[in-house]
Amino acid sequence: MIDAHSEHLINKFLNNFQEAEEEYPDLPLHFALQKIANSLDVKKLNADMLMERRNCLYDLIDALNQCINMANERDRRWKALIGSKILSLPGLVDYPWLLIRTWSKLREIRKKLREMRVLRIDEHEITSQVLVIKREALRWIKLSEYHGLDEQMEKIENRICETEGNIAISIVGMSGSGKSALARKVFFRSRVEELFELMLWVDLSNAMGSEKKYECISVEKDGAEKIYCGFDLCGLLTEPFLYPPRKCLIVLDGVRHAIEGLDTFIQGILDGPVNSSVIVTSTRVEGTKKLLPDKKNSYLHPIEPLRDEDCWRIFEDSIGRKFFRFYDWIRRENIISFDGKALSQRNTEILSKMKKEILNRCNGLPLAVKILAEIIPLQIWQRE
Repeated sequence: MIDAHSEHLINKFLNNFQEAEEEYPDLPLHFALQKIANSLDVKKLNADMLMERRNCLYDLIDALNQCINMANERDRRWKALIGSKILSLPGLVDYPWLLIRTWSKLREIRKKLREMRVLRIDEHEITSQVLVIKREALRWIKLSEYHGLDEQMEKIENRICETEGNIAISIVGMSGSGKSALARKVFFRSRVEELFELMLWVDLSNAMGSEKKYECISVEKDGAEKIYCGFDLCGLLTEPFLYPPRKCLIVLDGVRHAIEGLDTFIQGILDGPVNSSVIVTSTRVEGTKKLLPDKKNSYLHPIEPLRDEDCWRIFEDSIGRKFFRFYDWIRRENIISFDGKALSQRNTEILSKMKKEILNRCNGLPLAVKILAEIIPLQIWQRE
């Protein structure tokens, strides 16, 4: 029997989403909402898990309403800002944390709907791709753009280089706090590179923990190829890359969910005959503690917030890249000076005087800085 209540909630979400798209062309988190809307499948509804499904759909509608509220507040603030002498950030800037939390909530909702078969499940969603990237394939990354992580990098580097035996380090923190950037800086240190025969970066960001099988993609400097597909993640990572045993550094990046076999893989490296190291980046503090064995050479590193001066350097870099890429009229060395199709002098002064409030709102979170760097200048320019 079809669950009419859930069907009603799905239709309500789709109708509200369509209206929101028409009213707000730049609706916050539109991409995440669109991904769910395109996959909702009324035909899959049945009498199983009624309350869980309904609660999840209510959460989805609430998340949509939150995005609409953010758009309303943003537009209201901009109308108040234009022609006013009072300096205040746009509405969306007041909610960098809310924006991130809503995005995380939508990801979790999508995962639950997939598990309850409310979303259409295609073959590519059943199989999760795991990218195994060799060190030389990551050389294009500009480490100079990762500001404010040097002290933490040196702390982790010293643990790896000065600890006898195998070692496991987990870098934990909320989404967008710079965990992967910190791991990359450690990964590319020459002192670290000299210790290992093999260095692999394993991207697990697409692994949700509920896949039927995993597909391993080996990424090298000259290209990428699918080398293995199966159900055993531990075997998938071990057989093609770590046999015969070598002294290796493995970064397991983007662990967001409990993944079967990952603890076995980590334990196997730490119990190996050669001195090897594992770095895990994750948002799951408690889950990560379960991944790491209870040994003296296992360490938890909660990532520290960035200082204000480092946040502002990221803001400057992000604005410079965005405008240089799309408009080609910003001078990279000074984000407040524009030529050609310049912002008005008043608005450039507003951006400069917003610095303190921008930094207060970001609270040391790199992702929040980049979100604001995307939003503020474009909104000002569009209203010129």
